[in-house]
Amino acid sequence: MLERVIVLEEGQKRTNATLDKINERLIGIEAELKHLPKAADYASLKADVARVDGKLSNIPTMWQLLTMVVSTWAAGAAIVFTILRFGGK
Repeated sequence: MLERVIVLEEGQKRTNATLDKINERLIGIEAELKHLPKAADYASLKADVARVDGKLSNIPTMWQLLTMVVSTWAAGAAIVFTILRFGGK
């Protein structure tokens, strides 16, 4: 009977030691979690990313830029041609 009590006490000591280790670990984890961003921080970040994405979607593509440049050159060339052709002599 005394042997059973001794075995139970040893098991209890090991369990307490394990629980103490787990408790120490949880305290460390809680300390690290305090430094992480909160849900509100992620919400504002999500809004910022959506705003930047909206601005990026409005940037013209390379083909659109090329079309604008060629159109501008063509209009300039047409103006120069018209001035030279019908300009005063």
